[in-house]
Amino acid sequence: MVFASYSFLFVFLPIAFAGYYLAARFGATCAIAWLTLSSLAFYAAWNPAFVLLLLCSIAFNYRIGRALLARSDEEDSRPRNRLLALGIAGNILPLAYFKYLGAVLSFAHRMSLVSPEFDFRVILPLGISFFTFTQMGYLVDCHEGEGKDIDVIRYSAFVTFFPHLIAGPILHIREIGPQLLNSDTFQLRWKDVAVGISFFIIGLSKKVLLADPLAEVVKIGFAHPGDFQMCTSWLYALAYSLQLYFDFSGYSDMAIGLAAMFGIRFPINFDSPYKSTSIIDFWQRWHVTLTRYLTLLLYNPIALRIQRRRMAAGLGQSRRQQQSLGAFVSLVVVPVFFTMTLAGIWHGAGFQFLVWGLMHAVYLIVNHAWRTYGPKLDRKKMSRYLAAGITASKVLLTYVAAVAAMVMFRASSVHDALGMLGGMIGSHGFDAFPVPSTVMAVLQRLGPFHTYLAKNHHILAVPVDDSTPGPAGLALRFFIVWALPNSQQIMSKFSPTLTAIRAGSPHWLAWQPTTRWALALGLLLAISLMSLQQTKVFLYFQF
Repeated sequence: MVFASYSFLFVFLPIAFAGYYLAARFGATCAIAWLTLSSLAFYAAWNPAFVLLLLCSIAFNYRIGRALLARSDEEDSRPRNRLLALGIAGNILPLAYFKYLGAVLSFAHRMSLVSPEFDFRVILPLGISFFTFTQMGYLVDCHEGEGKDIDVIRYSAFVTFFPHLIAGPILHIREIGPQLLNSDTFQLRWKDVAVGISFFIIGLSKKVLLADPLAEVVKIGFAHPGDFQMCTSWLYALAYSLQLYFDFSGYSDMAIGLAAMFGIRFPINFDSPYKSTSIIDFWQRWHVTLTRYLTLLLYNPIALRIQRRRMAAGLGQSRRQQQSLGAFVSLVVVPVFFTMTLAGIWHGAGFQFLVWGLMHAVYLIVNHAWRTYGPKLDRKKMSRYLAAGITASKVLLTYVAAVAAMVMFRASSVHDALGMLGGMIGSHGFDAFPVPSTVMAVLQRLGPFHTYLAKNHHILAVPVDDSTPGPAGLALRFFIVWALPNSQQIMSKFSPTLTAIRAGSPHWLAWQPTTRWALALGLLLAISLMSLQQTKVFLYFQF
C-alpha cells in the first residue's frame, strides 16, 4: 500500500483518521494504541510476515533503552557504553543479514574465497533501514538521558507511525516524544487537518504528475546505458534526477501532511536541494534528517575524537594551525570519507552505492578545501548582475556534480554507470539535440537558418519518441524546481513542521484557507486521482 493509491486514500486513511480521533475521546493512551495498530496494519499490507520482525525490533530496543536510562545517573559511563554497543549490534545484525549478506557471499564467490556459490535469496523487509536507524538514534538519546517519560505504547507509536515508517524522515525521540506526551496533540483541530490535506495534495501531485511519468523512460535509458550518444545520455540522466527529486519531494510533503492531520509535527526532510550553491549546502537540503543523523552520530564523534588526540599530542589549536594541511586531513578528510562511505553502504549493498558515497566524499572535501583555502569574494563590491551570475554558476556546478553521482546511484552496476557517464562526456559520439515536432515545424520555416543549425552544429534532430525524455517536459520541471517556491514556502504561514521555513514565496502563491485555494487544490487532487493507475512505488522504499 502506497500513499498514492486508492486503497490508502479511500480505505486505510479514513478509517485510521476517524478511529484515531474517536479513540482520543477515551484518552491519549487509547489514541496512541489505535495509531500503533493502524500503523502495523499499514506495514502488514506489504508483507505480514515482517510485522513480527518489526515488533521484535521494537521490544529489543525499548528494553535496551530503559536499561540505559536506568543507568543514566551513574558516574561510571562504561556500563552504559557497553549496553549501547550491545543495542547497536543488535540492530546492525538483522540489517546486515537481510541487506548485505547475499551481496557479501556473492562477492566472496567471485573472488574465489568461498565455493560453491550460495543461492542466498531473501526478501528485504520494507523500511528496515529507516526503522533501524530511528531506533539506534533512540538508544543514543537514552544514553544521554532523554526519553525517560516514554512508555512502551508511546515508543511503539514513535517507531511505527505510518507516515515515516517506510522512507523517513528519521526522527528523534526528543522531537516526537514531547508531542506524544502532550494531551493537546490528540485534540481534533480542523486547521491542522486543512493544512495537512493541502500539504498532502501538493505532494501527491508531485509524485503522480511529475515523477511517475518519467519512470518508464528512465528505465529504458538505464537498461541500455552504453548505447546512447552525448545529448541522449544527458536527457536520461536529467530525467532521472528530476524523477528522484519529485518522487522524494512528493513523499516528504505527503509525510508532513499526514502527520499534521494526526496532530503531529515532523521536521523538514527535503528543502529544494537543486537550488544549493555548494555540495555542503546540497546535503543540508537533501534528505535533511539523514544528514543530521550522520553528522550527529558519525561525523561529529569522529572529528571530536581526532581533535582530542591532536590536543593530547600537543598539536596547535590556533586558527592558522587548524588550517594546516595535516589538520585539514585529520579533521575533515578522515571524518568525511568515513561518514560518506557508510552513507553509501547504507543505501544499498551494490558496489555502485559505495562509489556513490565516495564520489560525494570527494565533492565535500573539495568544497571544504575551497572554503578554507580558496579566494574570498566580497559580494558587496560586485554588481548585482555579477553576483547573480556567480550564484547561478554555483547552482549549476553543484547540480551537475549531483547528477553525475545520481547516475552511479541509479545504475545496476558500476560498469553500467560508467557507460552512461561515458555517453554524457561524448565517448560514444555526439548526437543532435531532440526537438519536439511543434518546435521543429516552426524552425523549418526559417529556411537557411534551420539548415545551418542542423548541419553545422548538430543542434536539431527528428522529433522525440516515447523512449526518449522530452525536452519540453524536462524544461517545465526545471522551471518548477528553480523558479517556483517549494511546498514549505507556499505553506509557510501555516507550516506544520518543526523546522524554520526559508522565505521566498510571493503573496499570490502563499497558501490561505480560502475558497480560491480550496478549488485549486481540489482540481489538482482530481487530476492526480485520475492518474493513479500508473503510480509507481516510491524510489526510497527500496532502502
